[in-house]
Amino acid sequence: MKKDFERELDAVIAQMQVALEEERVENPEFYAQYPSYIATEADKEDMKAAVRRWKLPEEYVYFLKHFVPERVGWSTDDYISLEIYGARDLVKGQWGYAYNPVTDKDITDWPASYLVIASDEGDPYCIDLARGDTTVYTAEHGTGSWDFSVACDNLIEFLHSALIPRGYEDWDVHEQPAYKYAEIHLTGEGADKIKTLLFVKKTFSCDVAQAKSLLGELPLRVFKGIETAATAVETKLKSIGADYEKQPISQKDFLSAE
Repeated sequence: MKKDFERELDAVIAQMQVALEEERVENPEFYAQYPSYIATEADKEDMKAAVRRWKLPEEYVYFLKHFVPERVGWSTDDYISLEIYGARDLVKGQWGYAYNPVTDKDITDWPASYLVIASDEGDPYCIDLARGDTTVYTAEHGTGSWDFSVACDNLIEFLHSALIPRGYEDWDVHEQPAYKYAEIHLTGEGADKIKTLLFVKKTFSCDVAQAKSLLGELPLRVFKGIETAATAVETKLKSIGADYEKQPISQKDFLSAE
């Protein structure tokens, strides 16, 4: 049986995935050029390296196992471009704060028990490993000394803070909307096979030969995500006359890598 913090982390990571997907739908050209995503299964070697190097809180270990960001930044009223590190980037995340990679030496004015878990344009966000909890601290960089203060009471609150839309001053960070998810499968090429072929080519960023091969494996899943974001895909499939099926899926199915 999952622990409460595991369920809460699953939920907030799902919301982070949904937020990225909504941005991809709203700005397709930008995200085609600068793709970003969050996977949910960390590399085993990355995890081994992290837990071997630091004594991490159980909650944070679970987070690292299930939060695998690729070129993800969060921009809100509080953050310019917040980068939250996954297990793969955690060691490099300490560079310039706790460790100088040029001299290969620890930086002496850095609190030895502080682990940088995120940064926003140089401002570090840390947990204190000496405490064993996930209270998140931050300080402004470039002032000559580190003056830390509490940013969030725990990791889950910190993650929710990255999702607060601009202008939402009274947003409840613990509010978790009931998202609905769906899959769309291409089931037939329809009347215009050329348009369907080009749709598959664009959807999977492949060449014509690969697109033809995929069309030979119908039904073919062409969408998995938040239900409201499925509208654009449905509209396109209808416009080209392709045959498809849409079905609801659970949050667990949405998070699945399959």
